[in-house]
Amino acid sequence: MLHTNTICFLLFWSFAFSIISCQEKPKKDETEQNIKNENPLYMEVMAIHDAVMPEMGTIHAYKKELKILKNSFAGENKILDAIQQLNKADDGMMDWMAAFKVPENKDSTDLYLQNEKIKIQKVSDDMYASMAAAKKLIDSLKQIQ
Repeated sequence: MLHTNTICFLLFWSFAFSIISCQEKPKKDETEQNIKNENPLYMEVMAIHDAVMPEMGTIHAYKKELKILKNSFAGENKILDAIQQLNKADDGMMDWMAAFKVPENKDSTDLYLQNEKIKIQKVSDDMYASMAAAKKLIDSLKQIQ
């Protein structure tokens, strides 16, 4: 008898918790989806991100090429500086993505997105600047070879 009561008790609370959990989650998902679909500022932030994100592969390719060239040239400081700038740009994107969380409160969403637009634009600028410098250095080192 005690065993049956315990099972019924556990089943009741498991069922109750599952219903509560299922009802709360869609509200958050719906809020996020509304912000993503309806807020032009969100779309601007993501457009900047989406334009520069594919360049992460370029950054990694340049770092790899510079590490190979480092072993062949005496001007190692310039190469190390370029690698450091590429790493900084890479880290900037990773850090921005990890921290990007649109607030649920609609009153603070626009201010948050305005700040995030500034941050992701700086990430983008840093990435393109570090890639341009690395490319220029790689091209100059290849001409010496």
